Amino acid sequence: MTVGELRKALEGVPDKLEIQFDSDTEESCEIIISAAERVTYELPNGEHFEDTGETGEDYFSIYGNAKDYDND
Repeated sequence: MTVGELRKALEGVPDKLEIQFDSDTEESCEIIISAAERVTYELPNGEHFEDTGETGEDYFSIYGNAKDYDND
């Protein structure tokens, strides 16, 4: 998914509407979205990632974790 696709999906959605995360994983648990942020950085000294050849990263991250019912 791209940021543009996410923006389009959010058109007209109220700011206070709760976000629910769905998945087709076989694990039975509730996922809580706890953070969302843009991640951007450049490698020092013009270095490149071996696998992609890129000099940095730029992506939007949504982080979720399984809800711990024992520590509620």
